Amino acid sequence: MREKIVELLKNTNERIIGQDRYVNSAVLIAIAELDEKEYIVLEKRAIEIRQGGEISLPGGKCDKKDKNSEETAIRETIEELGIPREKIEISGKLGILVNPSGMILEVYVGFVRLENREDIKYNKDEVERVIFAPIEFFLKNEPRIEKIGIENVPQFSSEELGLPTRYHGPWQGNPREVYFYNFHGDIVWGMTAEIILDFIKMLRKDMEVVK
Repeated sequence: MREKIVELLKNTNERIIGQDRYVNSAVLIAIAELDEKEYIVLEKRAIEIRQGGEISLPGGKCDKKDKNSEETAIRETIEELGIPREKIEISGKLGILVNPSGMILEVYVGFVRLENREDIKYNKDEVERVIFAPIEFFLKNEPRIEKIGIENVPQFSSEELGLPTRYHGPWQGNPREVYFYNFHGDIVWGMTAEIILDFIKMLRKDMEVVK
């Protein structure tokens, strides 16, 4: 049994316990180099769809046909932004974001080869418009930070189950931070802002090392 357990644990570094209970999705921080400047390609979601009107990175739910989450990020970028597969180059995986609402989001970073902005033929059923936000903007501007309190009311009797008295009322959680960037009137917030902030922190750290 010992050998079997050791073998099972060899490839579990990124395993998330209970992952099958979450909504599994993937997004791409798609970077375009235009006029000697790097931009993060964002999209304002069409008003008719889920989370309509919000600013997001290209991406979506994992499909059973996708080999892995990287393929999900690529497929969704193709479907939403109309960028051919051969013009998308994945640089690597930024990490995994587990959202309190029950979503696991795997985040990739890559470059999209564009001659100009018009090369993006976005899907108007899903995207209202495309936003090119310079990486420089995020390097120079800190997000606004707000906090959301968390209070959960259990759907069972804590007293009947014999739990300690501190669990007999609503369960208090630690407030979580929510980030907001105002990019010329477009509000980039929530998971999108959290992902971008993490990416920018990584860039800043690397730039400091180079100095």
